[in-house]
Amino acid sequence: MAKIKVENHPGYVRDTLTGAILNTNLEEIRAAKARKAAKEKEKEDINNLKNEVSDIKLMLNTIIEKLDGSKNNS
Repeated sequence: MAKIKVENHPGYVRDTLTGAILNTNLEEIRAAKARKAAKEKEKEDINNLKNEVSDIKLMLNTIIEKLDGSKNNS
């Protein structure tokens, strides 16, 4: 795979086979990976919170049903 520098854009090269422009700046690549990982972690945390809220709602509904059942039996 041959690469040529992109004019006026240091840190970028063009793959002559595919025409794709690639970032060769390792610091920028690491920062992008860190941002992606943080975003994935945030999504995971949000999904965990959604599941926990759903579990709490189910527990509350169970408690309410049991309280209503005990009132009707009295």
